[in-house]
Amino acid sequence: MQVWEAAAAILGFMVLNLKAVVLLGLDLFRLVVPPEEKSLAGELVLVTGAGQNLGRELAVQLSRLGAKLILLDINEKQNYATAELVRNEGGEAQAYYCDVSDQEDVAAVAAKIRREVGHPRYVFNNAGTYEHKPFLNHSPADIMRMVSVNLLGSLWVAREFLGHMVKHNNGHLVCISSVLGYIGRQNVVPYCASKFGVKGMTEALAEEMRMERRSGVRVTAVHPFLISNISDVNPNLKFPWLFEVLSTSDAAARIIRGVRRNQEEIFLPEKLKPFMVFSKVLPRKLRRLFGDYMES
Repeated sequence: MQVWEAAAAILGFMVLNLKAVVLLGLDLFRLVVPPEEKSLAGELVLVTGAGQNLGRELAVQLSRLGAKLILLDINEKQNYATAELVRNEGGEAQAYYCDVSDQEDVAAVAAKIRREVGHPRYVFNNAGTYEHKPFLNHSPADIMRMVSVNLLGSLWVAREFLGHMVKHNNGHLVCISSVLGYIGRQNVVPYCASKFGVKGMTEALAEEMRMERRSGVRVTAVHPFLISNISDVNPNLKFPWLFEVLSTSDAAARIIRGVRRNQEEIFLPEKLKPFMVFSKVLPRKLRRLFGDYMES
């Protein structure tokens, strides 16, 4: 009996390794032959933080692909300006005031959206806030705002719209995290904490959808390095070609392309992915050694 058990264990291990090789091969194949990009024409798409920067650019580019937009922002004036930009190009956009850090506000606005517009098939959790300074210079209010907007805001918005996606096994939730949701750095401690949370949230939700066999519900985490609207950080890097700073237009285009290809993780720039993934298997001292080397 022990011989059969040993043989079964060896066979199971061989099958496991064969499956791993096949999956790795498929990933490599997709680097050369990307999947077909799904159409967004006529789709109802919600974007938070749509009033400026990346959110505005996402809205404009999504509209050009035929999406019908629901725009959320705490700054009403800027949000309505984004809606006007979309309409001036012939697109459709509805703008709503929303403080994503306030669960009751999110619930009320979500109910209004469902009543007036319908259920969005795509939700882009883009609203966020950022500060660059030593941890002890952050006030309790700073920290609470960072976590409430970046992390809790993503949770509140997802909670309102994911249910309809699950019920119909159809939808896509996109959360803007950060490379700083993969690696911690100095002077951005609360921001890192919030973005690590966003990464964990999307990874856990993707796994939950997989285990519940909701293959039609996609969850994507986006990990930008640095977008040009961040003006108070000037990285001094040994290899700037690797850690390129993207314009909001370029970043939005790459995010949308990745979403249309159903990527679970999108790194900006894309060439960062193997470095980020590889860094997680290294001991912390080695990660620090390589990190110090990369920064001139």
